Amino acid sequence: MSKSLLVLLFSTYLLATVGYLAHLIWRRPIIARLSLSLVGAGVLLHSGLLAHRWWAAGYLPVTNLFATLFFFSWALALIYLYFELRYRIRATGLFVMLLNLALLGGALPRNPAISPLIPALDTPLFSLHIIFSFVGYAFFAMAFSIAVLYLCQVRLQTSMLPDLTTLRRINEEAIFLGFGLFTLCMVAGSLWAHIAWGHWFSWNIKSVWSVLVWIFYSGMCHAKFVRRWQGSVYAWLSIVGFGVVLFTYLGIGLLLESNHPLE
Repeated sequence: MSKSLLVLLFSTYLLATVGYLAHLIWRRPIIARLSLSLVGAGVLLHSGLLAHRWWAAGYLPVTNLFATLFFFSWALALIYLYFELRYRIRATGLFVMLLNLALLGGALPRNPAISPLIPALDTPLFSLHIIFSFVGYAFFAMAFSIAVLYLCQVRLQTSMLPDLTTLRRINEEAIFLGFGLFTLCMVAGSLWAHIAWGHWFSWNIKSVWSVLVWIFYSGMCHAKFVRRWQGSVYAWLSIVGFGVVLFTYLGIGLLLESNHPLE
């Protein structure tokens, strides 16, 4: 993959982020529309680069930190577009795109070369496991972003942000969709492990923490129906939950030892 195309992709998202900031300052609808167009252009370029890597490798190339950050960033940008087109949350795009820039910026300095696929990963279940996992992570990242904005709106009560009801609805929807996809990730991973190694679950630390992520968000799906857990408490839970996701995704690989096959 050409570094210049990666820089172009990063620059497109960066311009969209600057545009959202300008929209917050000057409140011009045309700036918001231009920023949304830049996000859409970025997603198209991102999708093209991902498809090219997939075609060149012959499998979904998400086997190292560059590839997972690149895929995570793509999923988050795509999910933001979904919520923007569904709810028209333009000002919210600033915070979501900042998070997206952090993911893509973390990938830029790393080697984009595609590594050979080990035999244990050479199965369609591997691709399904990865897709469900990182798209689920992206929904949790979206929920985290919305939760931060919800807490800001509780304090500021500003017209620059969506109302609390809309933010709450988006947060709950992102959690629900993310949990559903992460559940499918766990199912695909179990089937993959059984076929590859003859057991449904491996007690490596990353698998254990993945189960903890699943338990946490299953509890959140129930918490939305409990009055005392709604509102600001639910927003804080969304923030804490994403912290658990980041530890499971990055913290274990960087700080601890794991025999998970993607380490």
